[in-house]
Parts: sequence; C-alpha cells; structure tokens
Amino acid sequence: MILHARKRCAATPALLCAVRASIIAAALLLASRAAFAIQPDSAQAPPAPAAYNEPNAPGGNATPDPTGHFRVPARDSATASCDSAHLDIEAFNYPGAELLLPTFADSITGGDNPLRHELLCHGLAYRVVSNNNFTASPQSDPAPGTPQVYVGQRPTWTLASYYFLAADLRSLHLAGYQISTIAVVSRTSWYPGTLEASKMLQAVVYKSFLHKRVEVRAGYQNNDDQFAGMQVGGNAASGSVGVFAVPQNEMGLAYAPLSAPSVTVRVQPVGNFYAKGGLQRSASPAGGPEDLHRDAAGFRFVPHGDGLLSIFEGGYQRNAQPDSRATWVRAGYMTNTTPYLSARTNAETSGNRCWFVLADRQLRLPSDAAPSHGLYMGVSAISVPSDLNAYPTYDELRFYQVAPLRSRPSDMASLVLSHTGYSRFTRAQFAAAGKTTASSLSTASASYSVHLRSGIYVSAGAAYNTRPAITPRLPGAFTANLQTMFFF
Repeated sequence: MILHARKRCAATPALLCAVRASIIAAALLLASRAAFAIQPDSAQAPPAPAAYNEPNAPGGNATPDPTGHFRVPARDSATASCDSAHLDIEAFNYPGAELLLPTFADSITGGDNPLRHELLCHGLAYRVVSNNNFTASPQSDPAPGTPQVYVGQRPTWTLASYYFLAADLRSLHLAGYQISTIAVVSRTSWYPGTLEASKMLQAVVYKSFLHKRVEVRAGYQNNDDQFAGMQVGGNAASGSVGVFAVPQNEMGLAYAPLSAPSVTVRVQPVGNFYAKGGLQRSASPAGGPEDLHRDAAGFRFVPHGDGLLSIFEGGYQRNAQPDSRATWVRAGYMTNTTPYLSARTNAETSGNRCWFVLADRQLRLPSDAAPSHGLYMGVSAISVPSDLNAYPTYDELRFYQVAPLRSRPSDMASLVLSHTGYSRFTRAQFAAAGKTTASSLSTASASYSVHLRSGIYVSAGAAYNTRPAITPRLPGAFTANLQTMFFF
C-alpha cells in the first residue's frame, strides 16, 4: 500500500528545542567525561565486570523477549581471556529496542569467531542482517502501463542489508554508555511503493541505569523498533506476513529506512510495569519518498516543514515462567505539531495524533523446561484522524505458535487477521477526480518460519486481501510471500 502523499507544510523548528537540547547534552556529557577519562591515572583499577548478572532484572544475563523467551548470552570463550574487556557480547545486541534479534551465537559467523573476539577485547561488536522478500500473486498482472498499487500485484522483491557497529565506552570510564550505529542499503522492484535507500539508519548514544531499570537513547534513529512492539512475537526472525499497520507511520513516526533525531526513555522501576516516552523530529507529511529525497543521508536536523512528534507508552510485561504465562499489554498516544493538509477542509492543520493499544497473551504453556514455547494470541488497535491520514484505522487479531513442532524449537507459525480503514475524505477527493475507491481492506494471512541453521531463517506465507488498494477499486487478491533472513 502507498501512503497518501501530502503537501509539504510550514516549519515549526522552535518546538524541537527539547530534542536538540537533549542530543547536545548527551554529546557534551560524553565529551567531558571522555576528556577526564584519558587523563593518566596510574592508580586507576581495571574496569569492573559488566553488571549483567541479575537473571530477573531487565537486561540481565537472561534478556526476555515479548513472548517470554530468555535470550541466553553467547558464551564467547574469548571474553574470558580478554584482560581489557570484561564484556558480555549480548550487551551489544540492540539494547533499548522493543525488537528482539537472535543471539550472537545464532549467527552464520558464530559468536566466538576471531574477528568478534578481537573487536570485543576493544569494546566493539559488529552485526550484519540481510532481509530479503519476494511477493507475487497467482492472478494476472495489471495491463501494461497500468501503475502498480499494492505489493505483489506485480512480482515484487525487496533486498535490505543492515550493518551494525557498537562501541562500549567503559574503557573511557563511561560504564553503561554505548555508541551504536546502523547503516542500511535497500533495493526494491517497486519504488516508491516500497522504499529504497543507502544511508545511515541510526547513530545513537545509549545509557542504562540501575541494572537497566532506566534506559536512555539519544541520537538519530527509526522509532518503529522502539515503540508499541508491532512485530508478531516481538522477534525480527519471525517472518510473519499480513501485518500492514501504517497509521503510526502516516502521522510522523520514523520507520526504516527513515531516521530522525529523537530521545527515548524507558523506565521500569519495580515489577512488570513500565513507562516509555520519546521526542522525535517528525517525518515528512508527504511520505517516505519525500523524506528520502530531502534527506538522503539521514542527518538533517530540522528539514523545512517538520514539527515535533511526542510519544508516550505505558504497559505491563511479564515473561513466561514455569508457573506463569507470558503477558504483554501496552497502550500509548502520539501527537504531532507538524501541519498536515486536511482532506476535509483543504487547509493545513496541526495536531495530528495517534492512539494505540496492543496486547499479547500466552494461551498454552506446554513445557516447564521451555516456558516461552506454546500458543499465543494478540490484538492491536490503532487510530488516527481520518481527515489528516488516508488510512485512519488498523485492527488486528493474531495467533502464533512458538515451537509448533517439538523437534523444531526455533520455528514459528502465525495466523494474522487484520482490517484497515480507508479515509472517507480521501475517498471523496478521489471520487471527485473520477476515480473508483474502496472503503476498507481486510486481510487474512498465514506463515511459517523455519530456522534452518545458525543465523538462517526462511519464512513462507500466503495472504488474501479483500480490497488491496484505496484506488482504484480492485477485486480481492491472493498473494504468496517468501522471506529469507541471514544474521552474520
């Protein structure tokens, strides 16, 4: 689906002072502490081991994913022999994000290869992720010269590679600080329906406090991995198809491969309740292609026309245990000061906003030895104003099974049912131009993800879409999807 293009609007850069000040403050703090750290001190003791030895604390030796599965850190034999590192390599595994990546041990190059060994001894870690998709419909292609309007209408492929490099700063006496960068290279057969870019996706400073009860990220980043937990099962390797939630992206949330300056803070002071907030420079109201056109490298601070996006989320997250099932409930609100072109009044209007509620619950716990396995159910509801956004509502019901076969503990199967509303104001504009329109889209999809070997996942799925495009009005369509993911 293509997000409805919006006219670029007037800027309100003064409202971004909070974001600018936070990022500058983080940079100054790092600079000042680094300057102090490099002063010679013959009495200085070696850095203390990382405080990741609390299995029940957020981010401890066993880091839980949203389904309750505990990530056991890679037992890198090189770590023990490094006099200068004392680092757990899993501390570099995308900290502070809602999206879970497989462990470093679950990678094609392994968790204990010579390059990782040497880098870890200097407080560095790398990762490369390749995500490749192919979607096609068994139905006939549209007539020659007719534009494509949905993924799979013509055979559609996307190739994306993400290059991670993280540096721990404890050697500079900055315990808990980490600099993380991600570069992305993506290509597609259908642009601008799907995005392609070669740019920096993230460049952030991360800091945790109180054994990761408080986590702060500041810099340039995409926030679709930071809030709401949209991925089925919370895992990047799940490969589930049928998740087409776009309202939060329409109203300004930066999503890959887009990035924006932002500050996010997550607090979990006690128990399983948490709160999370963020300030982000809004993405362009004109959509992803315009965002990439005006900021190809991803480092413009305030392009003309963008305001401030504020994000608030609260929830309850309990991990699966032998005597308790996993539960994750979260809800939030986003508001954007950027002026959007109203399809109702044809005037620029600020105050675009988004409400979201999501919940996942483990229904069956088949084994005490592997409490994260079993059947889960989840629901999602997202809403934005229909006069400012072409897709104002998204509702989803999902069922997914972790380890559907006892002999394959890392596989996952999913069934996703979703409904996307199309704005009546946008439809009226298309109708006035003589175009046919659909009122909504309903989708049913099923997929199965296979963990072939360390670092290699393959997912196959199929979906039926009732009205796959807002315009023109098309009959229902079947699509088939094949996805491969490689973790190096």
